[in-house]
Amino acid sequence: MEIFIALKQLSSRWWQTLLAIGSIALGVMILTTALALTNGFTEELIDKILGTSPHITVTPGFMDKIYNYKNIIKLLKISPQIKAILPSIKGQALISDGIITQGTILYGIDPLLESKFTSWDKYLIKGTLPVKELGTIVVGVELAKKMGLKIGNQVKLVTGIASMTNLEITGFFQSGLYELDVRVVYLNLPQAQKIFDYKQNEVNTISLKLDDVFAASKIADELRLKYPAFNFRSWQDSNKTLLKAMALEKKVIFLVLLFIIIVAMIGIANTLTMIVLEKTAEISILRAMGVTRFSISKLFVIEGLITGLSGVILGCLLGFGLSSILSFYPLNLPGDVYYIDKIPVKMQFNDFLFVALSALIICTLFSLIPAHRATKFEPVEVLRRHY
Repeated sequence: MEIFIALKQLSSRWWQTLLAIGSIALGVMILTTALALTNGFTEELIDKILGTSPHITVTPGFMDKIYNYKNIIKLLKISPQIKAILPSIKGQALISDGIITQGTILYGIDPLLESKFTSWDKYLIKGTLPVKELGTIVVGVELAKKMGLKIGNQVKLVTGIASMTNLEITGFFQSGLYELDVRVVYLNLPQAQKIFDYKQNEVNTISLKLDDVFAASKIADELRLKYPAFNFRSWQDSNKTLLKAMALEKKVIFLVLLFIIIVAMIGIANTLTMIVLEKTAEISILRAMGVTRFSISKLFVIEGLITGLSGVILGCLLGFGLSSILSFYPLNLPGDVYYIDKIPVKMQFNDFLFVALSALIICTLFSLIPAHRATKFEPVEVLRRHY
């Protein structure tokens, strides 16, 4: 009976009902779409980071380099979670073409191992890096643009006082992360060892690739206890500030846009309050006929739930539709600011469920206000005034 009466009362004020449903639908649509865009941005950025960074970085704890690194690699291979291991040399340098000088981060790698370890082949968009040939270097496309470099150009690499090496550019890479593309240069491992005066069995960094990238922090802690002579740093630790900022951003977006839904709920409460005021006599008659206060209260809660549920369902459908459109026609972004040039969309069922439940809970809470007011009428007094 309550559902029938609720539908009858809502249809009697159909314009206000539709407005309330539309307001809720709009808020839910905007919120679910914003969360889908945030998820896509976060996932794409993490993929970019993992495509160019090791899951765990091993560096010497008490010494300036890792001696007999092949023996260390044999020890690390015992851990079943480690999928691949890559020795390398990392350092800072200045690169100059004789006119422009730019600070860089230098990586000495084995190109064959790097191709198995990361998306090196994918990012190396032009040219190549010889495995053993000395005198070659690969630079990022943004650094090449900044300095006007081309393949075949000669550059000088300065790594210390009176330490200068002439190198030939043999390739360009593009990771999609502006800070890497404008600062990082790659050499083969023998060339890096020669520049930093390392022996053939010496490096200063070992990179680990795992089966489960999100277990990197836990595995790094375990390895740190097992091998205290080395520092183990996960990719989450290296990008802790960025990851925390993205998580906070998602929470802020949710809270800010949730206020749109709350405003819509105020509209529902207003509609139901108007119905209570207009139907005072009818409510009193029902009470006089023996209908309990609880049933009257339940009637208006049902009206609020019907309105809220209709808005939530419509909003989720609209949010899914808008997110689908944006997945085919992604929004453009300045790559030098956000690291990626387009925002991918990633819809998650949990987000839709959480938004829907939050909206329904708020709707129920706001419908309790007019429901409580409807139970306060005394049937005898109201009927005496009206009749």
